[in-house]
Order: sequence, then C-alpha cells, then structure tokens
Amino acid sequence: MTMVLEPKDATDFIQGYTKFMTAIYELSSPRVQQPVIEVIQEARGRYCADRTLLEKALIKLEAQSKTIDPEVLNAIRSLEVKKWVYLKDAKTYSVFIDPDGNAAYAVLGLTDRIREFAGATGMIFEAGLVRYKGRFVCDGIVASPIFLGQSYRKDFNAVLSRIKRQGNFHAKSNL
Repeated sequence: MTMVLEPKDATDFIQGYTKFMTAIYELSSPRVQQPVIEVIQEARGRYCADRTLLEKALIKLEAQSKTIDPEVLNAIRSLEVKKWVYLKDAKTYSVFIDPDGNAAYAVLGLTDRIREFAGATGMIFEAGLVRYKGRFVCDGIVASPIFLGQSYRKDFNAVLSRIKRQGNFHAKSNL
C-alpha cells in the first residue's frame, strides 16, 4: 500500500523544502529559536503571499553554498496552500478536494499517511500541496482543522462523484 513517497524521495523533499523555507524565514526574521515546523509554516505563508521570495531565497542559499535538488525546487514552485477538503483514503492515496469544488486530487503523504498526522478523514484544513515526482504530495504542515459531520461528508462525496464524471480528478501531476 503506497500512501506515502518512497523514503529517499521523501528525505530529499523534506531536506530541500526545509532548507528553502528556512532561507525565506531568515530573509526577514531575526534568528530566533523557534520549532522548525513553525518556521516552515510562517515562511510558507510568506512565500505564497510573495513568490518573488523564491529568487531571493535561492541567492541566499547560493551565498551559503547550499543547493536544492531541481525536482524539489519545481515542487516548491508548484506549492498551493489552501483549505483543502480531505475527504477520505483510497487504497493508495488520500482524496483532497479543491475548496472551489471543481477539482480533486490523489494525494500522498511524505513519510506518514495523511490520516496519521491529520488524525481522521472527513475534514477541512490548511495545507500545502505540491507536484513532486509525478504525484501530488501534501507538505505535512496542517493548520486549522475542521471536522466534517456525516451530512457534509455525504455532500462532499457527491461533489467528488461530479468532479470524477467531469474528468477533473487528478491522480498524477504533469510536472
């Protein structure tokens, strides 16, 4: 059962993503001891609000003789942070519905199944979604979870059926 990335791919992504987000954070924040997850979450928000930070962070990393794998960099470029509907798990992926209700994705976790770090299925939460190694992957930084009741889950299952009929369920990314 493949609900997560291969271990090497996950390690490469986590290292590159952490390096990049730490560089973003350091561009405008003093070096304060904060948990890495909080640094990544704050930097992720900054990056999504200002995509020009990508080049600034790369210049900073280059000055420190640090590099990021090109595939990880492409994944970072594709980052979308939204309040996704995490509807359910299939055998090999988790189902995320875009908040606009017009698309859905087969999503993998990095090292853990999404249900393991989210705590349940049938919820809405803010998370980052990237295209990495031909798949859609959750960045594992989850905020503001809202659990859905049975009626809402039923409604979102109907939305998923409509999305699939329209051909807007995406199992593989094009990057």
